Amino acid sequence: MNSAQHLVLIVFLAFASFVHAQTTEGTPQQNAPSTQGSETPEATESEEVPAPQRSLLKTAATRDFNKPLYFDQIDNGVILPPLELEYDLTGGKNLKLGNLQFNEKNFFFALLPLGKTHSQLSQVLSGSDAGKVALVMAWPDKLMSHGTIEMISRTGTVLWSYSFTDEDRAKWQKQLDGWRKALVEKGVAAKDVVRSGIFGSQFAIMDVEGAKAPFWGQKESFRFCVTQTDGRNSTKMCSQRYGTKSSGKNVIMGKVRSDAVTPRVLVNNEDAAIKNSVPVAADMPSSFFAELGTGESYEFVTVPNKLELMDISDTKKPGTLRIVGYDTRPVGRSVILNPDQYSSLTKILGFESTIGDPRKFWAAAVKKDDPKIYLPGQGGGVFKQRFELSEIPRAQSRVYLSKRAPTGTYIDGIKLEGRKQPVAQVTSDQNSAQENPKDPASFVWNFRATERGQINRSYLTVEMDGKTYKSYYEIYKGYPREVSGRFTGVQAKSEFIIMGEVAYNQWFEDLFGWTNYWMSRQRWGVSAKYFQSFNQLKVDSAGNTAPLSVMTVDLKYRATPGLWGRDESVGAMVSYQSVTFDKLKAPMLGVGAFWARSMPKVFDDFFNIVPFMRYPKWVDMEFIYYINSMDSNVTLNAPMSLNFHGKVLWSERYFGEAGFGMKRYSFKDSSLNQKAELNTFYGTVGLGINF
Repeated sequence: MNSAQHLVLIVFLAFASFVHAQTTEGTPQQNAPSTQGSETPEATESEEVPAPQRSLLKTAATRDFNKPLYFDQIDNGVILPPLELEYDLTGGKNLKLGNLQFNEKNFFFALLPLGKTHSQLSQVLSGSDAGKVALVMAWPDKLMSHGTIEMISRTGTVLWSYSFTDEDRAKWQKQLDGWRKALVEKGVAAKDVVRSGIFGSQFAIMDVEGAKAPFWGQKESFRFCVTQTDGRNSTKMCSQRYGTKSSGKNVIMGKVRSDAVTPRVLVNNEDAAIKNSVPVAADMPSSFFAELGTGESYEFVTVPNKLELMDISDTKKPGTLRIVGYDTRPVGRSVILNPDQYSSLTKILGFESTIGDPRKFWAAAVKKDDPKIYLPGQGGGVFKQRFELSEIPRAQSRVYLSKRAPTGTYIDGIKLEGRKQPVAQVTSDQNSAQENPKDPASFVWNFRATERGQINRSYLTVEMDGKTYKSYYEIYKGYPREVSGRFTGVQAKSEFIIMGEVAYNQWFEDLFGWTNYWMSRQRWGVSAKYFQSFNQLKVDSAGNTAPLSVMTVDLKYRATPGLWGRDESVGAMVSYQSVTFDKLKAPMLGVGAFWARSMPKVFDDFFNIVPFMRYPKWVDMEFIYYINSMDSNVTLNAPMSLNFHGKVLWSERYFGEAGFGMKRYSFKDSSLNQKAELNTFYGTVGLGINF
């Protein structure tokens, strides 16, 4: 076995391990969504989010047709009034902001040895850790995610400050989860480590002495203020006043009696009623300040988040509606419909995807007689979004597409198979929809997708039981072709070669209208490359030189359907290569495999350090082994090609690219009694365009 054959074996083993490690990023099943608990203690049954399959009555959904179309909210009579700032400080001791509450019971600070922050925690702490003095903090979770803690004296002097990030809070929650698990393993009831003691905290500084907090010897009373600032958005919470007493290493902290505080509210810097619901501008900052009779205060200046509503319909529960939206998740109970489903190995390696639809879709329930949800502001606060409903789409009127319906396409008019109620009629003003004459529940929809590089939305009109509803589906339309020009540097023994290269790549939606899932739809592609050396290579010991030129044409098959530049896949390929060197010409045929995907997150984060690289990136690798000479006079000696290639998409159409790899050209022409052997390592850079 020669060195080239050894290399072939090593590459195939490496490629096999890559294929085994990759995670299929399919559309997650909606019957196992991730949940977000309600922030309101008195959550009721009406606040539960109906799962899709439970919320539907008799529907058109089947095992093979389970991708629902959404009801268009505007054309189906849904009106979204302006967002409102709803608050209630009646009684002075409890601020109700939307569906959140803020008071001395859920916003407080505690200073005590870490081992005493929970009755059982000492079991899982070392002696040194248990004795460390910790500052434990609690506040309503959705009001703040990161910020700066300040210890402020009665005269307004900042005695000490400490900043924490989202990552710090995530680490703290991970620490709490670790303690919970350890205590449960030691026999502590799981219900005793859910929210009690330190397990109900939002953050803690486990060693305030190490953080140089001036609690020891502090004779002046103080209060804590936690501030979060994000651009022009900010939020701030301030506590009651505290005082400390210390002796040696010991210190205790308690609340200090103070003069009575008159509860008050300011809205947009003006005195306001103790209870109100005020309309706010969607694209302008709104300000709010409330001071409680117990001494706490809460304030924010923030721009509201807009509700991105996708769907609304009735459910099996009388009086309950189900809404679907994306991006900003409501405060309260909701479920994520498309959670990330990466394996533990993928997360450890940092191989998460970095290209695709970034939207996270969620579902929530609203009461039919009082339809509203609450959304967090961009930097604090909670805002109410009401719904004005004239006609509620009926869930049993919903149309479903095949579970294999693609999320991307290269063409306008892609055929989508769907199912509906047999008595329903479906029509489209955008392309067409044809009912199956042999099955009134089945139809084919020619989906309109005219905008490349964008998510296209196309509509179906559904008529059923005298009602008309407008439904829609979304598909990303990609670019099927790309062409690029490259400069390549090749190192071969003691020679360095500069080559020019032109490359063309094209993928097909199907084969001449045949849309078979396994053999046709978004499976096939072709590519062609031509290399030409700019300088001459030494041909023989006499010093004669000649140029090198190589042409390759590849036919590729994807193991999974999808779009090049967007959807990950492995695949097989057949390659034709023609090598010309002086009088030698060697046409040959080879087989190989490829792997293509978005740049893994771990590498994407690294390259994003450079400003001009902070764009989506696509990478691919391929290995080809040439096994058959197409000229009877030419004998091959293990020629092969191993290529690593990547491109950065500066826009939807224009990209830069770079690559490296190894190529071996080795063959003998018996008619000329000459042979050529060239083992090379190369690097390439170029520019290209998608079209």
